[in-house]
Amino acid sequence: MNPVNSVLPVALVMGVVAGLLVGLYFNFFNVPVIEWAISLEEAAAGPEPGGLSVSLAAQRIGQVPATMVAGVLFGAIFTGLYSLVRRAAPGWNGWAWAVIAGLLGFWALSMLTQMKYPANPPGVGEEASLLMRQGFQFLFIFLSLAVVAAGCWAIRRLHQSGAAGMQRFLGYAGIGLAYVVAVIILAYVIPGNPDPMPAGAPPAMVILFRSFTLIGHLLLWVFIAVGVAGYIQYRERGIQAYPEPSEANRGLPSARQP
Repeated sequence: MNPVNSVLPVALVMGVVAGLLVGLYFNFFNVPVIEWAISLEEAAAGPEPGGLSVSLAAQRIGQVPATMVAGVLFGAIFTGLYSLVRRAAPGWNGWAWAVIAGLLGFWALSMLTQMKYPANPPGVGEEASLLMRQGFQFLFIFLSLAVVAAGCWAIRRLHQSGAAGMQRFLGYAGIGLAYVVAVIILAYVIPGNPDPMPAGAPPAMVILFRSFTLIGHLLLWVFIAVGVAGYIQYRERGIQAYPEPSEANRGLPSARQP
């Protein structure tokens, strides 16, 4: 069986489980910050009574399913990164492949994207620019992952070339430098968030929301990576403990016999 095909279902299941746990985490940490932001927004706009409780109820109810869907997407992306890392470093083990794939996913999809498009609580950002901001953000994520994939492919080609010693070191350095240049170009070419921060938005509220969101992303990647690595180790131990019987032991004729 293709190793990637065996990893994909586990990564998707772990994505669902991780999304459930992180959704509960967001309910405890992010929703109070959202409550703070909504209360400030309604105080400035003069809301009708009961509007805040409805908004918070919707946030709490929808937080977990939304995070579970995100976990499934993260699991699918993790599988692709895992395949790339496995081919770039075939001599390593499942734990190393899973950990590096998780770190690459967190960096390319979460950390780097947060640096370019920081997560903002409700009331921060103009509705008129929402589609434009989301479109550029998705483009940035796609290109960021593409650059990581190109780097893994380049490392694989470097290993296949048989380079050693200083030649291999220079190859690694060149790939790293090319990646840094590509990220800088992406950061400057793709437009960022054009909306200024509202004057009445407390800095502490924005910092807390962004920090809790980034921690939630990190937890998603950690849960998926650890779950996949644990499955791989369990599967390898099972294969070693119960090896498949040979043709002779199964009492089947050999393919070489007439």
